[in-house]
Amino acid sequence: MSRVLIIFGTSYGQTEKIARRIGADLETAGTAVEYCNAAKDHPSMDLKQYSAVVVGSSLIARGAQKSIQQFVSANAGVLNEVPSVYFQVSASAGSASQEGRNAAWRAIEGFLKHQHWAPKLTASLAGAINYTKYPFLLRWYMKRAAARNGGNTDTSRDHELTDWKQVNQFAADVTSLVASVPEAASEPALRR
Repeated sequence: MSRVLIIFGTSYGQTEKIARRIGADLETAGTAVEYCNAAKDHPSMDLKQYSAVVVGSSLIARGAQKSIQQFVSANAGVLNEVPSVYFQVSASAGSASQEGRNAAWRAIEGFLKHQHWAPKLTASLAGAINYTKYPFLLRWYMKRAAARNGGNTDTSRDHELTDWKQVNQFAADVTSLVASVPEAASEPALRR
């Protein structure tokens, strides 16, 4: 049986929610999934023992989650050897403006280049704007960013931006990758 590690970094829970949706698709296909919050947990096995490693991180202002940056930095060599996947969750990915969506991709590309990591699949997924959970300065910053990019500025509630059809397609792509692990090394990277 295939075993996949899904390791994620999240501040307000949306990245974990997406990670678990991807994992559910894998589990339905008969793959064992281990979930790991990078800020709290460590994988139970050496990374080379997994059929694939899925890494997810939220992005808020300063880049990928610090725990994910540390995990990838410490394991980039192995992540380049085993089939690996990266998805980033941000409000920018759900922006009404192409400029905002492009900024989300630039953040991913910059992170991967800096880490010297070439995952088999990458995705830029819209997250949520959790105004009610943000500290004052972040709420102010996110409201300004939302206004600039045509987003919702109602700070009295949270706004989920996730395109679940896109997440479902990405989950299916990850499941296909895991099902074809022997052939995965020759496949080009797929960008969603």
